[in-house]
Amino acid sequence: MRISHRLGSALLVLSLALPCTAGASDSAESFVRGRQAELSQLVKTGPAAKKKIETVFDNILDYDSLAKGSLGDNWDARSEAERREFQDVLKQLVQRAYRRNLDRTAAYEVRFDGESPEGQAFRVKTVAQSRSNEREEPVSIDYVVHKAGATWLISDIVTEGSSLVGTYRQQFGRVIKKDGFPELIRRMKRKLATGAE
Repeated sequence: MRISHRLGSALLVLSLALPCTAGASDSAESFVRGRQAELSQLVKTGPAAKKKIETVFDNILDYDSLAKGSLGDNWDARSEAERREFQDVLKQLVQRAYRRNLDRTAAYEVRFDGESPEGQAFRVKTVAQSRSNEREEPVSIDYVVHKAGATWLISDIVTEGSSLVGTYRQQFGRVIKKDGFPELIRRMKRKLATGAE
């Protein structure tokens, strides 16, 4: 199960389009644009902004949706204690991958290609192009965002057509089916403890 590898790729592109308060427009695209602008400024300030970056990150990613979507049908079978533990470990993995990939985002230019409705959410389409290597293929990155009260939150990231939540659901489901939920938690915690990719 390659939890961190897939997560690292997705969080690299997530960090291209993160954190701030919505500007004049309250559209899904303006939310993502604002987050990208704020995050870019924070990254430039260096290590001193680490805590602020983490706080902003926590404020824009919907950990509840990510956890529920990642477990899929297995979510209902879990106790409240198991759900809390899973979400806490998943959040730590997401944060760690995000921190590791944050500095790399400066090498990319992001183009916004509009937004489209997707059920109760919106999909904001972007394309990331390397600034340092023009021959590198651009990467398609879509952000699925929804309103929670007056706040926009990111509930999924689709990189080159591959959903982060969908990938997790497949990986986690296989482990649970073969070895059980406790084994999934054990593997996730082991990755946190060892710092493995």
